[in-house]
Amino acid sequence: MTDETSKEPGLCDVFGKAVGNLYRGGPANVSWERAFEGLTAEDAGRVPPHLPHSVAQVVAHVQFWQAYLLRVIGGENPPTPEHAAGGWPAPGNWEEVKTAFQQDAARLREYARDDAFILTTDRQGQPYGVALTNFAGHSVYHLGQVVNIRQALGLWPPPSGGDTW
Repeated sequence: MTDETSKEPGLCDVFGKAVGNLYRGGPANVSWERAFEGLTAEDAGRVPPHLPHSVAQVVAHVQFWQAYLLRVIGGENPPTPEHAAGGWPAPGNWEEVKTAFQQDAARLREYARDDAFILTTDRQGQPYGVALTNFAGHSVYHLGQVVNIRQALGLWPPPSGGDTW
């Protein structure tokens, strides 16, 4: 006999924890919060030699797609950019981009942790869990770029330290 109040974690619980955590940066790498730590607007806007983007540009790109997914989840049908460049908006104000990014990542994390939601199908018949996983992977990919850009600028590790174990 099992106690009704102690529920074993199900597949959705595991999914929600695993994918939801990726919106923070994931347990296997630094968090977005740590990647942003101590980064001024001026430094966030600098493009290192031999690299194509600044931290601010990368974050604005990830934020563009986070906002896009949230619009889809909200029932909208936003147009997909015709070319990849359409998903790379000008970053604008660093503090505003960073704040919007963190807020939207938190919202997507909550969706990933909602058992019923991840199984709900989108307008193309795919469970939202698929899109949430793809977007989380996209985010973590670009988190690695942010760390590399900071390294190239001589701005890594952040003030509280990096992962050095």
